[in-house]
Amino acid sequence: MAEATPTIRECVDYARRRLPRHEAELLVGTSLGVPRNHLYAFDERAVDPVAFARMAETVARRQDGEPVAYILGMRGFWNLDLEVTADVLIPRPDTETLVAAALPLIRSNARVLDIGTGCGAVALAIAGERPQASVTATDVDPACITLCRRNAARLGLSVATRVADCFEGIDGRFDVIVSNPPYVDDDDPRLDQGDLRFEPRRALRGGPNGGLDILARLIREAPDCLSPGGWLCLEHGVDQERALARAFRERGFRRVRCHRDIENRPRVTVGCKENRES
Repeated sequence: MAEATPTIRECVDYARRRLPRHEAELLVGTSLGVPRNHLYAFDERAVDPVAFARMAETVARRQDGEPVAYILGMRGFWNLDLEVTADVLIPRPDTETLVAAALPLIRSNARVLDIGTGCGAVALAIAGERPQASVTATDVDPACITLCRRNAARLGLSVATRVADCFEGIDGRFDVIVSNPPYVDDDDPRLDQGDLRFEPRRALRGGPNGGLDILARLIREAPDCLSPGGWLCLEHGVDQERALARAFRERGFRRVRCHRDIENRPRVTVGCKENRES
């Protein structure tokens, strides 16, 4: 094949021998810069050897386990196409549950805070659905804030950004606080498996106590940054529902409820601060 000019068909065959069909077609189409339907409609079309080499490299990266989102540099979330890099956690459909749970609680003029924004997925989805709301996105990593700003600019969405560790240095009160924080136990073997091997540890590891350390901190500190009657919405692991509900109630939250993800697993717990200051 090296001596002859490869065709689109040969590129597809090359990738499909090594990867599942959907991933193969996605990577080939992106590498060659052609729509997916062209892979079969114009399969005899010649491919530049440089493009073939680029395609082969992306296939090899996926064979090594690198997530497709990092290879392509993009990921779909809610109704947005987001730029992603290895600096951020890859947005997942599970986290759309956080957006869906929060939106009914957000008035048109609400103040919303997204803690640990990463690429900005949750904050930007909310800003798109509630354009009159004031949305602030924070992250402890400046690289994440830079990426969030790029996504906001490209999508034409208005989101304020700030480098911050949880609530440190955050001024004012918010009507809704949302977060998809690290919640995997530090010793969980899944951290060394699949896509998680490539994702930033700081965005995954929630502490040695069942992954609850950062979740507990958010619950403990959130009331000081919430307006009376404001809501805290937290994504968490499927085995953390009871612990989260107990922590919410012990901190004085009311109307505590757990929302389930698309696979009917407990994924997001919300609670309302009392409608008065203690």
